[in-house]
Amino acid sequence: MHFNKIIVIGSLFVILGEVFFTTMGMLIKTLGENIPSYQLVFYRNVFAVIVLAPFLFRQRLTHVKTKRIGMHLIRSITGVMAMYCFFYALANIELANAMLLKLTGPIFIPIIAILWIHEKVSAKTYVGIALGFLGVIIFLNPTAEIQIASIVGLIGGALAAAAKVSIRKMSDTEPTARIVFYFALFGTMISSIPMFTGEPYMPSTNEWLLLIGLGLVGTVGQFFLTKAYHMAPASQVGPFTYSSLIWASLAGWFFWNEWPEINTFIGAALIITAGLVILYSKKTTTK
Repeated sequence: MHFNKIIVIGSLFVILGEVFFTTMGMLIKTLGENIPSYQLVFYRNVFAVIVLAPFLFRQRLTHVKTKRIGMHLIRSITGVMAMYCFFYALANIELANAMLLKLTGPIFIPIIAILWIHEKVSAKTYVGIALGFLGVIIFLNPTAEIQIASIVGLIGGALAAAAKVSIRKMSDTEPTARIVFYFALFGTMISSIPMFTGEPYMPSTNEWLLLIGLGLVGTVGQFFLTKAYHMAPASQVGPFTYSSLIWASLAGWFFWNEWPEINTFIGAALIITAGLVILYSKKTTTK
């Protein structure tokens, strides 16, 4: 049986990236018991900047000059707001459920792309969007009491999609290193604002170590995903992002005795199917 080495390595990088993101989710869930979400977002950005600093210095300041500062700001605002939503959801609902809501981004991306950058999409994409929202409705289970944290997590998925579309919009002139630099810079600045208005909390020594780990695993996870999509087509390695549901379910069961309900399984199946349909749909060029 013939294996494409690049695809195999790219797929492994995606899986490793999702393992690190699941680990980040576990750290957020643990730290969120005492530390407010807005502080976790700030520390996540600060320690990410520290981790990225050596790489950014190697790029030199001449490589970060841009004429699209407004787009970088939009990407940063939507990305940080998505982070606030995701961190809040992680602290208040089951780990696997929060990770599932994070994976709703592919459902929102084509909608935002149609409205914002006038991207044409295929009929299959519309089918995928419909399936995805059906999965979301089943997951939220509107006949029962809907958790506010789940709604917040869903909003986070939409904001994350907006951030990705903004990256797509400026990718014709902005290299990855420059986008990473401005997100780290603006993300730290934006998330620092609530730090001066909210009630201060001084982390313990163990919590500081976990916060450092939070920035580290999040950055390493992003590195693996970026590397994977750089070396292999998204249509071939992208489906492995859904492996995060496996890791999150196992971690939630082992550490917090969490087990998804039947509506979560059905909703997850539809959302994953929707993501794959959208991923494999034939894309056309933008107007």
